[in-house]
Amino acid sequence: MAVLPKHPGHNSGYDPSQDMTPEQLHRFGKVARQAQKRRDEIARKESLLRSAREAALKPIIVPRKEKPHTVRYVVWLIVIMLCSLWLMYMSG
Repeated sequence: MAVLPKHPGHNSGYDPSQDMTPEQLHRFGKVARQAQKRRDEIARKESLLRSAREAALKPIIVPRKEKPHTVRYVVWLIVIMLCSLWLMYMSG
């Protein structure tokens, strides 16, 4: 790669005397703070809306399992089997 000489006046595009005046800086800061407040308010409202929407869409009745009473079924099945075995023993 060829080495080129430095460009004269490379940073000549910036002139501090043309920078913002104190009044412009004050106005810019004021507008920037207002914009930040609006962004914060919008974010807060969106979070409130999101939480309200989630609360509204949350099911009120908790869905039950497919077969919540399997233990009860097993116990009754054993009782019926024992009763039927007892009847077979008594009848035979």
